[in-house]
Amino acid sequence: MTCLSVCLSVCLSVCLSVCLSVCLSVCLSVCLSVCLSVCLYVCLSVCLSVCLSVCMSVCLSVCLSVCLYVCLYVCLYVCLYVCLSVCMSVCLYVCLYVCLSVCLSVCLSVCLSVCLSVCLSACMYVCMSVCLSVCMSVCMSVCLYVCLYVWLYVCMSVCMSVCMSVCMSVCMSVCMYVCMSVCMSVWSKNYTTPASRTPPP
Repeated sequence: MTCLSVCLSVCLSVCLSVCLSVCLSVCLSVCLSVCLSVCLYVCLSVCLSVCLSVCMSVCLSVCLSVCLYVCLYVCLYVCLYVCLSVCMSVCLYVCLYVCLSVCLSVCLSVCLSVCLSVCLSACMYVCMSVCLSVCMSVCMSVCLYVCLYVWLYVCMSVCMSVCMSVCMSVCMSVCMYVCMSVCMSVWSKNYTTPASRTPPP
């Protein structure tokens, strides 16, 4: 009976330690690979599913082991195996919690920094493009308005000066011609000889 109990205890302890170590290594590798290879949504979903599956498996294994221990070793090995199982489960939970919290915090910080940088760069690009387009349109409008106004003003000034000079020269020429013709006619009427004014016999 002692040999059988020793063999059973050794087998159970070995199986439990191997299963817990394998579960721990597999869970850690899966969590690390998933957290490093996929994005935040997949990370969260896979981590939640892995955590649920691990918790369920750990709970089932702990329950089964406790039941076996209570049924088989009520008097001899209850304290030892309960302490071992509690320690292993606590270590597993602590490791999983630390890994998940670290991975989630890193993923969240990286995603937040990337989103903030992308949003800031996009906003700066859009603002710069809008400001440049508005400034260019305003400058083009102002330049066109000023050029058109200056061109019209210059054309009107030139046309008015030319018209005034032409009109003045024409008026002066006409006035001088009329005055000279009137003066010549008056002078010719007033200063003709009397012989030329006597009628012929």
